[in-house]
Amino acid sequence: QGPHFTIATPFAKQPNENCKHNLDYSEWDLENLPERVIPRTNYQRACNRDKYEASLDHWNGQPFTGRWRHVHREMTQPGLERSVQGAIVPLGASHIHACLTYGFDDTNDLLRWSGLMASLPFDYLFKASGAGHVAEHQLARVPLPEKSALDAALFVRTLRLNCLTADYAPLWEELYDPAWRRDQWTDPSFVRLPLGDVGPEWSMATPLRRDQERRLALVELDALAALMLGLSAEQLCGMYRTQFAVLRKYEYKMVFDAEGRKICGYHQSAGFRQSKLQDQAKAGDLPAEWKNLWKLYEQYEEDPSSVDWLGLYTEPFTRADREAEMTLAYNEFQRRLAAGELSQ
Repeated sequence: QGPHFTIATPFAKQPNENCKHNLDYSEWDLENLPERVIPRTNYQRACNRDKYEASLDHWNGQPFTGRWRHVHREMTQPGLERSVQGAIVPLGASHIHACLTYGFDDTNDLLRWSGLMASLPFDYLFKASGAGHVAEHQLARVPLPEKSALDAALFVRTLRLNCLTADYAPLWEELYDPAWRRDQWTDPSFVRLPLGDVGPEWSMATPLRRDQERRLALVELDALAALMLGLSAEQLCGMYRTQFAVLRKYEYKMVFDAEGRKICGYHQSAGFRQSKLQDQAKAGDLPAEWKNLWKLYEQYEEDPSSVDWLGLYTEPFTRADREAEMTLAYNEFQRRLAAGELSQ
């Protein structure tokens, strides 16, 4: 189902037991996600397994569930934070009609497609059209760039976002490129978690798990997509300003602590950790002012000495600034290209 996944995140939410409506879902804690997990679903087979599996579509003699695929939500609205919500689905997973999956003969094409579909420039194609669906006839018009010197940078970010559990180990190990170990974040000040600190075997340390590093990887995918499409940094920022008003509103009230954990002014972008801490405050397990962490942060901005973060957040805090971050990433990737640091 659509709520199960979001942008480059195959584990976003799962329905609560005896789920009653579309808001009766709980977010996953990506920092503590089990090594192997199968999300709860609201649907079950209406027949036995043999009959069900015999009815599956086959590609080249193989059930479609046995291939790596990109999945996205078919329904959308121009007024949403993002129009395209998609991720790489684990092997064996099927889906209802409200989702679409795509596979490729070449797994590199799958990675290129999935990474680019997570970017603002590709989302812009649907936002600007005003479409209410991310449907097959629209996808047929979406460009898929050919092999590029930017592929390695695109692939390592896409896989570190998507490969959240051990079920993705075969995909990671199939596509692993030793060149990834030389890759670095485009922001030299971000040193807490080196991007290229990955080996050929998947481990629990392989995926990006904290809020800031996941967002930074997505911002860098935005810049890579712009370069691959021949757009300028200003055009990329123009897309953000003109078509992503809700995303801009959310990020205007978004900060990250020194450990990469975010605090947001809007509950839609608060994430698992902030929501959990605010719920604990409402239950009386944390001070009452923790019921609204954004207000507590605004108090901290005015008088840092007035707030005790109780060891749950670490100073200093950094505000989100997507235009500056995308421009920095774009210019750095452009420099690496010109210097021959990226090769096919």
